[in-house]
Amino acid sequence: MKGRWSSANYPAFSGFKAKTFLCLVFGLAFSFASAKTTIRISCWDGDQALRVMRQTIADFEKANPAIKVKLENVVYGEYAHKLLAQYAADAAPDVAMMEPPIFQSFARRGALLPLDDLIANTPGFQLQAYYTPIVEAHRYQHKLYVLPRDVAPIGLIYYNKRLFRQAGLPDPDGSWTWDFEPREELREKCFTWCLRQLTKRDANGKVVQWAFTPGWPAAFIDTMVYSQGAQYADDAEQPTRLLYDDPRVVASFNFYQRSTNKEGWIPRPLDISTVLQSSSTQLFIAQKVAMFQSGIWEVPSLRKAIVPGTPTDFDWDITLAPGYIDPKTGTVNRSAPTGGSGYAIVSSTKHREAAWKLVQWLSGPPAMKLMAQAGIAQPAIQELALSEYWLPPAGSKDPNLRPHNRIVTDAAVKNVVFKPSADYWSEVNSFVETKFDPILSGQMKTEDGLADGQAQATKRLVSVLAERSREPFNWPIAIVSGLIIVCAIVFWLSCDPIEVSKTARSKRETRVAYLFLTPWIIGLVALTLGPMLLSLLMSTADWDIITPARWTGLGNYQEAFFQDQRFWTALRVTGIYTAVAVPLGLIVSLAMALLLNTGIRAMPAFRTIFYLPALASPVATALIFRKVFQPEGGLLNTIIYGPRGEFSGFGVANILSNVTGSTAPANWLGDEKLALPALIIMSVWGAGAGMIILLAGLQGIPGYYYEASRLDGASPWQQLKSITVPLLSPALFFTLITGVIASFQVFTQAFVMTTGGPNDATLFYILHLFRQAFGSLRMGYASALAWILFAIIVAFTILQFQLNKYVYYEGGDK
Repeated sequence: MKGRWSSANYPAFSGFKAKTFLCLVFGLAFSFASAKTTIRISCWDGDQALRVMRQTIADFEKANPAIKVKLENVVYGEYAHKLLAQYAADAAPDVAMMEPPIFQSFARRGALLPLDDLIANTPGFQLQAYYTPIVEAHRYQHKLYVLPRDVAPIGLIYYNKRLFRQAGLPDPDGSWTWDFEPREELREKCFTWCLRQLTKRDANGKVVQWAFTPGWPAAFIDTMVYSQGAQYADDAEQPTRLLYDDPRVVASFNFYQRSTNKEGWIPRPLDISTVLQSSSTQLFIAQKVAMFQSGIWEVPSLRKAIVPGTPTDFDWDITLAPGYIDPKTGTVNRSAPTGGSGYAIVSSTKHREAAWKLVQWLSGPPAMKLMAQAGIAQPAIQELALSEYWLPPAGSKDPNLRPHNRIVTDAAVKNVVFKPSADYWSEVNSFVETKFDPILSGQMKTEDGLADGQAQATKRLVSVLAERSREPFNWPIAIVSGLIIVCAIVFWLSCDPIEVSKTARSKRETRVAYLFLTPWIIGLVALTLGPMLLSLLMSTADWDIITPARWTGLGNYQEAFFQDQRFWTALRVTGIYTAVAVPLGLIVSLAMALLLNTGIRAMPAFRTIFYLPALASPVATALIFRKVFQPEGGLLNTIIYGPRGEFSGFGVANILSNVTGSTAPANWLGDEKLALPALIIMSVWGAGAGMIILLAGLQGIPGYYYEASRLDGASPWQQLKSITVPLLSPALFFTLITGVIASFQVFTQAFVMTTGGPNDATLFYILHLFRQAFGSLRMGYASALAWILFAIIVAFTILQFQLNKYVYYEGGDK
């Protein structure tokens, strides 16, 4: 048809030329598509928020077709460590999710771009539309590094309306206050009085319904501390002094301890995780607590669990946490802790403009509306937090839109308090945090625990502040020193121990041998000696891999021996473990080898079964033993106490009660007196590795020794003592040495099962080293710890070799 395209009308496009043209068109289209700018973004969002995040990114890509976004999700607990490691390796994403407790770790090291100039050069951008507290919390040295996405006040109380009615209490309106003693004259206006009214006990006095539980103990303790006008440090951005000795802080801890251990208003943290095998959120869902403190992020999980019209349904809502009445002025302070997050641009990005567009989208109305509609995050822009995207319709009774009183989230923002954001605060404060469990459980007096923790934390704080004024590390001298050390090692290795005259043939053979050994020598130097040498040099420096190293000399070693109390704690824990676990493992391995060194049928199958546990993944083994050591329903306690707790385990239960001071089932991993013994018991599970070595040694002992001893009337014990052990001594000696070396490197069990707790009871040396290297990025100090461990292992190995004179080597002098 005339006017239409066809090969007849346009013969030039027929045949081969048409195909060439189409290929050219598709090639150009492909080139255009591949020319898209790809930017990476890292976040820690959970499943529900992650679904919204993916939808947000899809919308962004539609609005910006020239930009492709790659989302990388990281577990929250490992987020900052992994991101810093990526930045140090020049593999960081372009955009990263941030929050006040971690952003300064990046900003101080120059890993984030200040956003002030970008905001100033963006027409129409209104930073004043954001909640001021969450904006200011992301400033460092007066520069803004994170554009907030959400603000998350933790001063919110979820309450069960049905349980309030049963107690004869009206729904709280957020005007209540708290005090250290219930105030009868205020009744329901006194939070402490409500705690007493909402707690229920059975005929035996056992608590069957608690009044309140925080999402985690620090949530309520922080609320009490902040509402009294107290703080944990003298400055949020750059703390120089800790304030845990403030009487208001001590009183807050004492009140929480009393509320859990004496009054029973709040369930004990250990009971929640071990005895009840639950969480604070699950206790609220199960209606075992009347009130629950947390942030608004709990709403999606509550909606999912408390479904209208089902047996699990009950009416619930939120209100503000109680304030504290200043006894001097009579004013009410409602300060409470908070969370919040946003997005930052990593300074190593090559796509600054595209990254800024994505940050504006994720921390702007497009993403905030989706997050708000899903009930996941309170928008950081106040106008959106007061809109229909976040608030349910006025007067709504729809149970699917609970909580109906979400307007209080806006009122809560003006009272929020952020914890110190200094990059060293987490490490310094951890010395005090290790005392929290024994304080709250009543094992330690509050004043003593906080004073001891603060003293340790202050030492580390002084050390941190001093480190930042040290001289730069002198790399030229370090390189020269390293080369001298390498040359000395090479010279020592190349020297013949005995001077002998060599023929031309032997010299040629030596050269050929070294030629064949060259790949191995290169690997040894590049992959073993090189890193060891760098580690030795770095042990004299303060280095985080990112910022320039600073010279410390022997300062790291001095800190380990004279300042770092956890160094000695880690050595003590590792030493006790070695002294008990290694001999125990050796005895069990020998016993298993003796039992399996027989000729009965199916013995190879039994040997395989006993050896298989040694091949299991250490992480999988640790997860299994977490179940074994559970206080309620755990295999070990079931054996000791019986299925219903009626058995005494042949007196073992009484011994455990005397050790722990409690008649409750042993909390193996939660009690600092039992945690290390639990890991020692677990170590026996891997005895199969030693068994194989000893079994091979047993099978190498000639049978005629035993035949001769039996003719002489020797008993099995005499045969074991006079024949088996002496002839097996080389294998026993090897197993002992390798066992000691392995015990000094225990890491996985404590990392997975106890994270070093409780109260550093399972803080093994390697775990302490790992925390310094990858938790605090103190690579210099971690290197010093590694060399100290190397020296310790060498010393122990030399000491053990003194036992060599008691070892029988067939064909030797003895």
